[in-house]
Amino acid sequence: MGKRFTRLQREVALLLLMITAIGGIFAYHENHPVNEHPGMIRLHVVANSDTPEDQMLKRKVRNEMIRMMEGQDDIEAARTYIDGNLQEMEALAETVIRGGGASYGAKAERKVSFIPEKSYEDLTLPAGNYEALKITLGEGKGQNWWCVIFPQLCLIGEESGSEKLVLKSKIKEMIIEQEKRAEPA
Repeated sequence: MGKRFTRLQREVALLLLMITAIGGIFAYHENHPVNEHPGMIRLHVVANSDTPEDQMLKRKVRNEMIRMMEGQDDIEAARTYIDGNLQEMEALAETVIRGGGASYGAKAERKVSFIPEKSYEDLTLPAGNYEALKITLGEGKGQNWWCVIFPQLCLIGEESGSEKLVLKSKIKEMIIEQEKRAEPA
């Protein structure tokens, strides 16, 4: 005959099972944050380091990623495009890196990430979890750069030899719309 478990043993086993399940739920949510700003995809480029050379390469990679995403006018199509082109994005970033005389690699991924509050002149995007195309260059220990690539709200222009971020007014409309949806009826 099989061994019977005492009531105490069953209760301890059930308690351990519950603790394991709760721990798994917390681990899942920490590794899979909720997108607090649906309808928007951010671009997050992380430089290898803070050396002037690595920061310059970060900006060049950023420009290429923005160019690659031009013309995406539907969020599902943008997600599909990103997911289907991650290897090409990595290869393009690595081509830019090699062209700049460096030898480290690049990693591209689409994920939900925490992005701190960011202000662009009179427009502020709140801190929170955003869906993002994240491009990590080399060790990814340098300064970051963020923008909104869907809808296409960040464009790179040149003004007196310096780069300037230009935002379309549509982002203001999106933020106002999100705030209205969040207000109680």
